[in-house]
Formats: sequence, C-alpha cells, structure tokens
Amino acid sequence: MRSFVALVSLCLLLPGLSPRLPTSAEAQSNAPGPTHVALGSGFGCGLAADGTVRCWGDNSDGQCGSEGPDAYTPRPVAGLDQVVELEVGYGFACARRGDGSVWCWGDNGYGQLGVEGVADRVTPAPVPGVADVTDLAVGAFHACALSGGRVSCWGSNSMGALVLPESVEKRATPTPIRGLRNVQAIHAGGYHSCAVERRGRLRCWGSSAHGQAGTRRRVRRAPLTRVRGAEGATSIDLGGDQGCLIDGEGALRCWGANIYGAGDGQGSYYSTPQPIERLSAVRSVSTRAENVCAVAGGQVHCWGVNRMHQLHVPTDEAGQVVVQPSALPGVSDAEEVVIGWFQQCYKRTSGAWMCWGRNVRGATGTGQRDNMLSTPAPLAW
Repeated sequence: MRSFVALVSLCLLLPGLSPRLPTSAEAQSNAPGPTHVALGSGFGCGLAADGTVRCWGDNSDGQCGSEGPDAYTPRPVAGLDQVVELEVGYGFACARRGDGSVWCWGDNGYGQLGVEGVADRVTPAPVPGVADVTDLAVGAFHACALSGGRVSCWGSNSMGALVLPESVEKRATPTPIRGLRNVQAIHAGGYHSCAVERRGRLRCWGSSAHGQAGTRRRVRRAPLTRVRGAEGATSIDLGGDQGCLIDGEGALRCWGANIYGAGDGQGSYYSTPQPIERLSAVRSVSTRAENVCAVAGGQVHCWGVNRMHQLHVPTDEAGQVVVQPSALPGVSDAEEVVIGWFQQCYKRTSGAWMCWGRNVRGATGTGQRDNMLSTPAPLAW
C-alpha cells in the first residue's frame, strides 16, 4: 500500500507521468465471475458468490427480475439473496434459497411461477406449497422440486410433464409425482423430467417422442420409465429431445434424438445412453433445444443443429446438422459449459465466463449490441 502511494506521489511530481488505473471495462472483465450461469431463451442469469442473482437479456416478461428495458449487461434481481441454486426455463427463472424455499419470476403463462392469475412477474416471490427443498429442476415451461426424497412439479403439463391426464393443460399448484421414493436428485428437459433414485437408477417421464424418457418406442407422453444403462452417472443434463451424462471415468454418453444428442449420426434415436467416443475425460456437458456442448481437455466441443451459426463450425450454412463434436477455435482453458436455446457460455479456469451465439436483446450479457456473436466475448459481470 505504501509503495502504491509513493508511486502516485512520484507521478504527480513528474510532468507527463501519471499512474494508469484500470478502466471500468478492464476492472469488470477482471472481476470474479458468477459461480454458476443458467441460460434460457434470449436471457440468462448468474449466481454470485454472495448468494445474490443477476440477469441479462430479454426482459419482456420480467425474466431479468427487475423493472426496465432489456438488459445488455447483468442486472441485479431485486429482493433475492441467500440463493444456493439457480435454474432457468424458456422465459422464467427459479432460485432455491438456503432456507429451502423456492422463488420464481418471469413468464407465468402456464403457472410455472407456482401461482394462479398472474401473467408475468418482475419481482421474485416464493412458490407456495414447497418447503425444505434440496434440489430444483426447471424445464421449458415447468419446474420440479425435491424435498424429503419426494418430487413435486408445477407449470405446463404438455406431453405429460406433470404426469397428469392430457385434459389438464397446466397446474400452478405443486403436484406430487407418485411412484418416486428416495430420490437423490432431479433434472428437467424441455417437456420431460428425470429423477435419480438410490443406486443411481434414473427414471424419467413426460415427452419421449425421441426416446428421451427411456421408452423403447417413440411416445408422446411417457409414464415413469427407467433409463437403462444410466447408472454410475456423476453428472446429468437434459435438453428438449435428448439427455447426456458423464460417468465416474469421464466418459460421455447421450440418448434421445440422434441428430441433436447422440453425436454419431447413425440411428435416428436412442432410448439408452450411447458413448460419444471422440471425447474422453469430459468435465462438463450441457444441452438444450437442438445442441449439445461438452468440455474436454480444456476445449469446448459442440454439435447438433447450427440454426443460428452458434456452433462456430467450419461452414456458415444455417441449419447445418453437425453430428460429430466440433471444437470451438482458440479455447484451451475451459472447465464448464452452459448452453441456452440459442446462446452459450463457458467458464474459464480463471473464473471468468465467455459467451457467444445469438445476441438479440442482449442475450449473451456481454454488453455488445450485435445480433450475433460468433466469437466468445467476456460476460460483463
């Protein structure tokens, strides 16, 4: 501290010499990033180390958790602290606080905020009927909470996401998923969800049009179904029509719609996890609507449908299907990846996050105004 003061004093005495202090942009880029990032459709949210949340991007339904226009850089979510888990859906977000309560905000068209009679909500509020929650999962338009080994879900019942009769379109009240006991963890995809039971058994329900709920045949609405061959998973992530897992040896396996999630371009779909043989020692995997990205050897590898040029593959053909993992150029220090419907982010070993993809309404949180970012830019945390 004394040497810094002395340097400033010397600079003030010597003409033409002044200390160069970091600019606000530089200070922001060097600041510690969020501990976790979750991406939806056109927006994203990050969890800070102090338990607060910031969101960015499209705020048309209040999904940024604050009044005002779209946010091109992360903006604090008002009235929310002590958050230990953060998940986002297509146009809404939910957070689990340390006291076991769940708070949601954003679009409520299907009751996914856990309340009736509200179109959307800017300010987070607790979901009635759930308490002592130990795990949280959010799909496109529904959410699930784990408490005492039991699972309850609310929101859209499309494709049987709530395991209710087809005549029930939606339900804001948390509904128990009967037949599940001793659940250890939960996950949610677009219109399906999965629960990890004792001994690693994975049971899924909801949409299985591509076998993503573990059904051998394509079905629109699947009851509780066991996904064979999913035991031993240390990490699981679900997308719209696919799912992926990482096992204890770092091997990556995916199932569901093959053009999106299985990564070999052979069969049209798989109901059991298939190895992605080109990748090993995988540290992180993330999947959403039509893409999968994974981190291995410090690189970010992506595949699926390149609808918005977000995969940064060698060709610029929009809508191209990339069936094999394609490495993002120039990336060598990645340790985690998270993808949304059209944008992606990866975490560097330094703790900073880099984002790219469709940037309409500030979806990447980088502060840039271009509609498309093909090269990752720093999240302006």
